Amino acid sequence: MSGVESTRKVVGVHGTDTRSGRGRTLPQLLFSQACELGDATYLRSKRHGVWVGRSWSEVATEVRLLAHALRCKGVVRGDVVAMISENLPELYLLEFAVQSLGAAVTCLYPDASSSELDYIVQHCGASVIVAQDQEQVDKVLALEGAAEQVRTVIYLEDRGLWDYDDERLVSLQGLGKLGTQATPADEATLQRSIEEGRDGEIAALCYTSGTTGRPKGVVITHRYLTDNAYRLMASFRIPRGIAYLSYISPAWAAEQIIGIALGLLAPAVVHFSEKPATVQADLREIGPQFLLFTPRQWEMMASTVAAAMLDARPWQQRLVDWALSPPAANGWRGWLGERLVRRAIRDNLGLKHVIVALSAGSGMSADVFHRFHAIGVPLRNLYGSTESGLISAHWGGNFDPATLGRLLQIDPAVGAPLEVHLDSDSQMLVGGASGFGGYFRDDAATCASMRDGAYLTGDAMRVGPDGEFIFLDRIKDLRELSTGRRFPPQFIENQLRASPYVRDAIAIGDGTRDRVTVLVNIDQQIVGRYAESRGLTWGTFADLSQHPEVHVLLVRTLAGVNEHLESHAQVKSFASFPKELDADDDELTRSRKLRRDVIEKRYGALIDAMYSRQPDCPIEVLVRYRDGTQAHVRQQVRITEI
Repeated sequence: MSGVESTRKVVGVHGTDTRSGRGRTLPQLLFSQACELGDATYLRSKRHGVWVGRSWSEVATEVRLLAHALRCKGVVRGDVVAMISENLPELYLLEFAVQSLGAAVTCLYPDASSSELDYIVQHCGASVIVAQDQEQVDKVLALEGAAEQVRTVIYLEDRGLWDYDDERLVSLQGLGKLGTQATPADEATLQRSIEEGRDGEIAALCYTSGTTGRPKGVVITHRYLTDNAYRLMASFRIPRGIAYLSYISPAWAAEQIIGIALGLLAPAVVHFSEKPATVQADLREIGPQFLLFTPRQWEMMASTVAAAMLDARPWQQRLVDWALSPPAANGWRGWLGERLVRRAIRDNLGLKHVIVALSAGSGMSADVFHRFHAIGVPLRNLYGSTESGLISAHWGGNFDPATLGRLLQIDPAVGAPLEVHLDSDSQMLVGGASGFGGYFRDDAATCASMRDGAYLTGDAMRVGPDGEFIFLDRIKDLRELSTGRRFPPQFIENQLRASPYVRDAIAIGDGTRDRVTVLVNIDQQIVGRYAESRGLTWGTFADLSQHPEVHVLLVRTLAGVNEHLESHAQVKSFASFPKELDADDDELTRSRKLRRDVIEKRYGALIDAMYSRQPDCPIEVLVRYRDGTQAHVRQQVRITEI
């Protein structure tokens, strides 16, 4: 039985699903499934507009060939192989091949900089790197600190690389040919390596985003991955053969859990888009049943619908408003609304067949959830961390967008159910299940993140009477004003991002300030359409963001947010960034989380001007024009009181 022993402790339950990892590694699972499923489709990818499938048997054969080749390249048990690429089925094959040798992988986001790549390659000690294309190969060849340790660079796409003569370069096709030279003795050695694998061994390293310093490599074991895959399967009753779209980079632990581990254990049919730009179109063709997106991706999808409605005729707008209203959700109105509107919207978004839709990575406004529920998409919160894995979600039919749901079910073969404690600061500590594997080569950081055998999440939480978790903010991010009153910046920011007109927002206020202010980054596409529909003229992002009518629109948006806040926490004034926040400018992490310290320092003069109640503030910004040119200009930034 699960139960809330007090408001400070919650204990989860074991699941009853029979699809258990049973102490097996990912390669052991792969080859076991290949024997059972044979010619059934496992991976599907789109190439030149055509969907191509790989069966379980074909994947198993390719993995063995690649494992032989990697062994020839010197990969041995305990090594780490680094990969930097978009999501491709070849990454899965190479990951399984690496793990078949008892080695581990670490994946990087494809937009990682050369310096990020250099640090991680040095830290994990990788001597073999997988790079998708010329852009990624150039980053690898430009490494400085890690240059001497890299002995092999495997590239997946050869376009633009024909004239490269670095002897470390080898194509994926060339690697495969090397694997065909394996002898029966080599095959026996590989089989022993696979059989000797233990689920407590490292399967992957997932590096943190580095928002508070250098990235740390979180140890991800095979046991961790199968345990977390089970949590989703048992809690959401995921059926065998479910169709899943692999979209988020395997650098994120959630993709390792779902795309890699759940794909093996459920099993699932894993789909890959042709390229990031075609994801929306490919979604419609795939019609996936299982989707995991970050809040930003769900918000952008909701904004797509909002943008389409701006271009619709008045009668169409009225029809959609009627069909999505609560009175039209049931009875004959529900039947009619489903056939006239809701089904068409889901189909256009590629969500027609979705039975499990999850949002994870950060908080999201209840308004966004309600929008998707209104069109019949069962969007749910999923909460966890790279270190402790997936912790809670809305499963079993209950859903309250203000909470993060209940503790997920655990495989009895793994160990005790999840157990959560809240300390005196309301910080969540997580124990039970497969646990936290530690930080790679960083015992001090590992010890600092643990207390009494439980992982310190750094999240301030409250537990409701039904055992559901309510996220307040990061412990370090709750802010106290000079008045002594505290306010939740993340709540304000999430509420603002729920607006189709706002892409990012950062709430300002601390012990030296007596009130809350906000810096807003508008969504250029949506706000641009809004401006054009009203005959407003603008040339650059800076022009649009500072337009008086745009500020009137933002005032209305902020007023709606303030209705949910106590008076001391309400936003009193705001300014709109004159440029888009960009990861390349260190204003966002690669997973698009705000770098609060960088932003507050870079825009310090603007923040001071807001608290001095000035009407505007001059700052220098990099302006990107519609024709692609750019220039540094001095921009007068408008400050608006609410």
